[in-house]
Amino acid sequence: MGREARSPAILRFGTFEVDVRAGEVRRQGVRIKLQEQPFHVLTVLLQRPGEAVTREELRNENWPADTFVDFDNSLNTAINKLREALGDSADNPRFIETLPRRGYRFIAPVIGVDGTARGTVGVSAVAPTRSRKIVVSAAVVVLTARMAGGLIWRARQARRLTEKDTIVLGDFVNSTGDAVFDGTLREGLSVELEQSPFLSLLSEEGIHHTLRMMGQPTNVRLGPEVVREVCQRTSSAAALDGSIALIGTRYNLILKAVHCASGDLLASSQAQANDKSHVLDALGKVASEMRSKLGESLSSLQKYNTPLEQATTPSLEALQAYSLGFKPLWANDYAAALPLFQRATELDPNFAMAY
Repeated sequence: MGREARSPAILRFGTFEVDVRAGEVRRQGVRIKLQEQPFHVLTVLLQRPGEAVTREELRNENWPADTFVDFDNSLNTAINKLREALGDSADNPRFIETLPRRGYRFIAPVIGVDGTARGTVGVSAVAPTRSRKIVVSAAVVVLTARMAGGLIWRARQARRLTEKDTIVLGDFVNSTGDAVFDGTLREGLSVELEQSPFLSLLSEEGIHHTLRMMGQPTNVRLGPEVVREVCQRTSSAAALDGSIALIGTRYNLILKAVHCASGDLLASSQAQANDKSHVLDALGKVASEMRSKLGESLSSLQKYNTPLEQATTPSLEALQAYSLGFKPLWANDYAAALPLFQRATELDPNFAMAY
């Protein structure tokens, strides 16, 4: 007990704060959804800021030999998810530097809860034990699910995903004539789904890389055909497509999940909003229903389901500016991105994610 008491439970870097014992990452006080494996990779890197951490060391800490996972793919996925959560880039890293064919290095200063910089944060007594239990349990669950459900998937009768399946998120078809929904609903849906510890979204970096491999510009509209090809090329399980239409005075939102390989409909959800001010609330409803239909448990939904307006903003215009800011950001054009994020905070001074 004495050793744990002396170990720093709170670590800070940039605008982020990591609660090691609670397993949470917060940015400007707002909790960021980060799945277990990427979080444990982060704790290992934070133990040795400025030092090279080899892939083998990460494997020993987080992927014990008896878990039988595809280590290379699992680590790459964990790093991609970690970078996406931190808003980091492999090409221009602020936090995680890739050491080709060797491993990774955490390059930002790490500050302990006492305000002092630390070279070794001393969390290894807590993190590895927890991660081994979680990985072993997850491996058993995944292997059991695959053995029981493999034939069902081949027969095109499956309606649920597993924790190892990846989803590709497409753009919404907007037939309302109101440009405020362009890109905004996809961003809102992404925030909703990223709360889930069950579902796994293909990162924006992964989508852009695949689009380049397809010979497509990274700003191409992510319609059903493009998304399905991205889905197939990345060996993802499902593609999510949405639409919004104005029927009379009410807004109708539809969300569909399609199996990438077969094109079969896996699940769909629908909600209506009486006016524009309630569209984000309707978006939250279709997202929650989709999470349930794709296999997430009721207990998980109840625990990780912060309303979209609380997680982001009740302002569609602010969310639109926030969404638009990511386009130049992914192209490393920070000068063009900054005014858009500033605009989002002007429209909603309480929009923490935009800050």
